[in-house]
Amino acid sequence: MKRLLYALLLAVLLLPSCSRKKETDHGAIAAEAAKHYYENLISGKYKQFLEGMNLPDKLPESYERQMLENFKVFAKRQDKEHKGIKKVSVRSARFFAKDSTASAFLLLHYGDSTTEQIVVPMLKKHGLWYMR
Repeated sequence: MKRLLYALLLAVLLLPSCSRKKETDHGAIAAEAAKHYYENLISGKYKQFLEGMNLPDKLPESYERQMLENFKVFAKRQDKEHKGIKKVSVRSARFFAKDSTASAFLLLHYGDSTTEQIVVPMLKKHGLWYMR
């Protein structure tokens, strides 16, 4: 399911460029993947957020539970301090071809009308983008 989602996302991003023979914007693709992961986080899909991280395929069960709990605590803190994260948008991205990495600059839009820019380091692995 996850691979199908990424393949679909990649196809949607690449379709407009096919007719123009424009070079693929890997930074934009990485940024959209990061945005998708953070949208999972703010909608309470903590397991999907965890799957977007560059981690070993098999994690110890206790470590996975701890990570998922940390995500819940983070979300609760954002609710308390900023009335939650209401939206995530892409500000910009930088792609580094040498090592197939990117920096995705996202904006978190809070319920109290403030925004915060975060940098999400990304890594392309087996054709998919993961958070480092």
